[in-house]
Amino acid sequence: MLLKQIQYFLAVAECRHFTRAAERLFVSQSALSQQITKLENDLNIQLINRDTHPIELTPAGEDFRRGAERILADVNQLQENMKQWQEPQKHTIHIGMIMGLGGMPLSDYLAEFNTSYPEARFTLEHHLSKELCKMLLDGQLDFAIFAAPQNIDTYPFEILPIQQEPFLALLPIDHPLAKGRCLDLVSAKDEPFIFPTPENVSYDIFCAACKAAGFKPDVVSYCSGAANRMDLVKAGLGITLISESALHYHKAEGLPVLPLKHPIYKHTVAARLTAAPPSFHKDAFWNHLKQKLGIQ
Repeated sequence: MLLKQIQYFLAVAECRHFTRAAERLFVSQSALSQQITKLENDLNIQLINRDTHPIELTPAGEDFRRGAERILADVNQLQENMKQWQEPQKHTIHIGMIMGLGGMPLSDYLAEFNTSYPEARFTLEHHLSKELCKMLLDGQLDFAIFAAPQNIDTYPFEILPIQQEPFLALLPIDHPLAKGRCLDLVSAKDEPFIFPTPENVSYDIFCAACKAAGFKPDVVSYCSGAANRMDLVKAGLGITLISESALHYHKAEGLPVLPLKHPIYKHTVAARLTAAPPSFHKDAFWNHLKQKLGIQ
């Protein structure tokens, strides 16, 4: 019995179809069928009932499948365990993040982790939150730090909350609504708005807030960069909403800033795939991150 035969059998067991299993494994259907037949001959047991459509496993095949899954899981775990003995460049951790993480000192976290695991290496890249979610789903990233979309619960992610910060209203100088202590979005239903582009999680949050206030916003400009939106407000083009951390990086320069009467928030989280395969260094980094964030 060969490991390749176990892998071939499990692919057929999952697909219930020889052709689709062969396509998944990038082998010919004849080669796949020959290996399965050889496995059955070596065991002297029929594992697959080929007369049904889709094909079905025999009772012996079901029993073999359960044992084969355990064997393959053990082999994968063994391979991951051995990675800690490879050369340092093999321990690269890929992290994607949004621009501006507020008060999260990620560079300090990475430096502290390297103190305990000097062989670990990191690659860091910036993208919008929705793109980070997609990259994490596609396996292009090991971890991502982003503003949680409103449907975050539908993603197969393990989530660590990092911070919650309110969005604030930024108004042109001498705007009539700037005289209040806070901004009720209802009172701004006829005002022009400057929103981030739809690729940005904040766009969905702002649209939902306006809908809850009973109106569809009149968006006169779409602009993802917080600094650019602030410039447009300064020019008197309209009102925008901006996070506290963005205000920290980009000064309002005399523009009226008001809290919202009914607050809405940006929830920054760290995430990894729930079904991520075990990895010595990646698991260690995730636990390190949990410890730094005070999460048990």
